[in-house]
Amino acid sequence: MTRADDRLPPFRREIGRIAPYRVESPPHERKLNQNESVLELPDALRATILKRLGSLPWRRYPDYPAVRLTERIARAERLPVDRVLVGHASNELMYALALSTLERGRSMLIPTPSYPVARLAALLAGGSVKRVPLGKNFQYDPERILAGIARHRPRLVFLPSPNNPTGSVLEREAVDRIAGATRSLVVIDEAYQEYSEVKLRPLLDRHRNLVLMRTLSKAYRVAALRIGYLLGDAEVLSHVERGKPPHSIDLLGQIAGEVIFEYPQFIREEVERVLEQRDWLAGRLHALPGVQVFPSQANFLLVRVPDAARAHRALLDGGCLVRPVGAGQGVRTRLRNCLRISLGTAADNRAVVRILGRQLEGRSR
Repeated sequence: MTRADDRLPPFRREIGRIAPYRVESPPHERKLNQNESVLELPDALRATILKRLGSLPWRRYPDYPAVRLTERIARAERLPVDRVLVGHASNELMYALALSTLERGRSMLIPTPSYPVARLAALLAGGSVKRVPLGKNFQYDPERILAGIARHRPRLVFLPSPNNPTGSVLEREAVDRIAGATRSLVVIDEAYQEYSEVKLRPLLDRHRNLVLMRTLSKAYRVAALRIGYLLGDAEVLSHVERGKPPHSIDLLGQIAGEVIFEYPQFIREEVERVLEQRDWLAGRLHALPGVQVFPSQANFLLVRVPDAARAHRALLDGGCLVRPVGAGQGVRTRLRNCLRISLGTAADNRAVVRILGRQLEGRSR
């Protein structure tokens, strides 16, 4: 049967400018491409979560807002409950921040290179994106950010620290200056803050326009459950909440978050392991011919190799899946020939060094 009309229905112009966010996952033995923890939750915590989940009705909607989880986070951060907003991981909260601040004619200021979801959120909210390049070795340059704010007058300033995919950080003094230089909303994505020396929580008492974004997907080991939250001024978060869908964090996520914040000391093992392996892997990779390792305060390393496409293929052939952020002939950004490597187990990290060493040795012959 012939269709009477083969024309597509109309879509927003912004949709045509956006590629779907997807993560390729070819066969592998060692998964080092998404900055997750390689450790599972302790068995006792998993058992507690599952026991509580089994005791509650599944036919009912989960609490909205997630009062008990919000209370536990607020207690841990020593903040009133109205200064915490829980959501379905940081991605949903990023979209809520964009929807609540941006509109046509308004912009978001972001560093480059950085986390791509911020750009997607800005465009879908109807806004535009203004970029500020990172400095030498992908370090933040506060003066460039301040100049970008003065020039573009963005409605939203989004600054991941530590930054993904570079691992670089904004010092507390720099964030203090940036938040004080504008009335715009300044959001610091702290997805990797547990691994960083820089602590920004004290600045919340100085700036109403400063918001910190956190996730339980990294050091807290529950990436599959998608739990995130914002810390900030109560009135600011009230506006952001209006851009967020209701019932966005499900029952399992709420219970898991509650249990985790009752026993937060377990993340020390994860943080200590990552810091030790980060130093070890950075040192071994730096010793390989033609490899540049960029400073990182996250649970991953950004490295530049002579040929990222070949290195990525060699690692994948050896069972190691990493993120080829700068591989391929069409890459013309500053990330050219860069790989992002998540910190795995000691065995994972040794495998990366061994495979890259062999690949580079063969290339130099």
